[in-house]
Amino acid sequence: MKNVPRIIMLAILLAMAGVISGCSDGDDTTNEGEKKVIKIGHAPYDYEEPPLEVTKLIAEEQGYEVEVVEGDVGFMFLALQEGDIDIWPGLWLPSIHRSYQEDFEGEYIQGSAIFEDAPTGLVAPEYVDIETAEDLVGNEDLVDNKIVGFEPGSGMMIAAEELIEGYDLDMELISGTVASMMAEVDYAISHEEPILFIGWRPHAMFQKYDLKNIDDPRGYYEYDSYYWAINEDFEEKAPDMYNYVMNFKQSIDDNEEFLMGIETGEKDIEDMAKDWIEENRSDIDEWLKE
Repeated sequence: MKNVPRIIMLAILLAMAGVISGCSDGDDTTNEGEKKVIKIGHAPYDYEEPPLEVTKLIAEEQGYEVEVVEGDVGFMFLALQEGDIDIWPGLWLPSIHRSYQEDFEGEYIQGSAIFEDAPTGLVAPEYVDIETAEDLVGNEDLVDNKIVGFEPGSGMMIAAEELIEGYDLDMELISGTVASMMAEVDYAISHEEPILFIGWRPHAMFQKYDLKNIDDPRGYYEYDSYYWAINEDFEEKAPDMYNYVMNFKQSIDDNEEFLMGIETGEKDIEDMAKDWIEENRSDIDEWLKE
């Protein structure tokens, strides 16, 4: 290169600088123009779908891309801690997720109570002659010595294990999925057979069947409130959506209306979410800016 005339060398250097500058400007524009991605956690429970779908649409309105990250409850707490998800509409306190709260306290932010005082615990059809957990002592055979449950490790399953031990019941806790549990419930009720299982509101089960909550005098199950859980860095990442999940509300009845629409197949969840947003637009606008 030392034999190249200086004027040609200068032209080459200027051209190279222009190419480098052009590439840099293009990269900066692309980076600045990229939408931030909000990752919403989703454990395998239907009641999460209404607030999740509404929030997904609101985040997209605010200019974000949304990624839904699925996993079990234990994964959600770890993902919040590690920053693998930003928000999760799935936290139940004070009882259902008590053990997780003890393990992960201070590792995430507790957001708004989506709704409060929701019943959770043991459920049976009205025709089963059991009213309280104490009635089961010595009478476990009335429900075939079993409690039908779902995914092992979930807060409600942990509470059921503690209840069996606490009342010293001769019972087996059957794990599976929510779908497999509800299939057993549907079969038992259609044949008027005894069954004891784990239930909660909001859920379409209380709209479909004539059910009763089994009282738990010792308090292994309580009336819980349902919260958003938030990664600690989310406020800096998306302050408008942080405000939103610190204020968001949706009633149990509204949630169950979504769930019945899904259950019957009469309505698409995105259409229901759009309708709900339209009906609650003024509140949503306030949630975003407070």
